[in-house]
Amino acid sequence: MEFETKNLEVKKFIPEYISVMYEAWGKDKEVGKYLPGFRVDWDLEGFTNYIIGTYKDDYYERLIIKDKKTNKVIGNISLYQEDSRSKSVNIWLIKDYWGKGFGTEALTKTVEELKKTNLGSIYATCDGRNEAAKIILERAGFELIDTIPNYREDIDGNIGDELLYEIELIRVQY
Repeated sequence: MEFETKNLEVKKFIPEYISVMYEAWGKDKEVGKYLPGFRVDWDLEGFTNYIIGTYKDDYYERLIIKDKKTNKVIGNISLYQEDSRSKSVNIWLIKDYWGKGFGTEALTKTVEELKKTNLGSIYATCDGRNEAAKIILERAGFELIDTIPNYREDIDGNIGDELLYEIELIRVQY
């Protein structure tokens, strides 16, 4: 999947983007604070292993987000095929683009693109302490459907709740 929005280009991930991703956010504690498995002490090789190793099978699709104005890679979208009718989505951006609507713009368009497929639902999770992620998910149309208490550990070792969000693409009539 590739698409454009008013401000963004979303392109298929290729390994050549890894070094750019590493420099942009791969060492940034604030960006990685709530990302499972994120570490601030890795080098480029460790970061590469994280990116490639986390999304290595046919069920994953990774996309990069580029600012159309600067042509800079500013983030990442990951899609995982949960089952035949659902995917889960993750999105993150570098700090310079936080709080400016870019995350909502990218996620909203991702949802629009996925509506063109025969998916029934899209899921997303986030750490309950990640206020920005909750706002982006809700603005993109996701609904909070469950909370798993004391499930997520941030990079400082603090434990928080995991929130599960869903957006139904096909509503079943009974």
